[in-house]
Amino acid sequence: MVVTTAMKFSNTRILGIIGIIGAPWMFIDFINNGFYEHFQVSAASGVRNFLFMTGWICSLLGLYKLRALGDKIWQKMIFILQMLFLLLAEVWSVMEMTKAGRTSRFFFTLNYSWHVAGFLMILTGTQILRKNQLKGWKRFVPLLAGFWFPGTLCIYFFTGNSVAMVLLSGVYSMIVFSLLGFTVATQDNVASLPPQRSHNVH
Repeated sequence: MVVTTAMKFSNTRILGIIGIIGAPWMFIDFINNGFYEHFQVSAASGVRNFLFMTGWICSLLGLYKLRALGDKIWQKMIFILQMLFLLLAEVWSVMEMTKAGRTSRFFFTLNYSWHVAGFLMILTGTQILRKNQLKGWKRFVPLLAGFWFPGTLCIYFFTGNSVAMVLLSGVYSMIVFSLLGFTVATQDNVASLPPQRSHNVH
């Protein structure tokens, strides 16, 4: 039991660390490629997007291992949908990296998968906040991550593809997804474990 628990803690920390490593890459890609009409499809951009999505996925897996989303079927369905669209976004990034099917309708459609994943993060963050498995300020971090993509669209609506948009959205994503990984890596895992039965000695 002790060994299994230690391995679970270690795996969760590794997932969180990967989340932290992946967090800055969307900002880096914004600096290089801009946003929307200024965005340039390239192998380098695909790598950066892949790294960012991988960090996001690992952070979510860590939150799932910590039971932050809950154990009910509908709560797990939110997690499954979130992961599904993030994995589709990873496929898009791989296609961008390898130049495979860049002009296909499939590639164009997959581009919207990470948009959907961005909005689903609001549901995920809201559920984690309601579950209250994470303690202190950490329980707000997933929801703050959920505000990133809708917030980016709002900034873009008012400022267009401006330096302000790139900086505000990029810096926000870097900070909030770093905090998401940090939350997973440093969360008190003991709170996520079922209570052990006490054995009375007669």
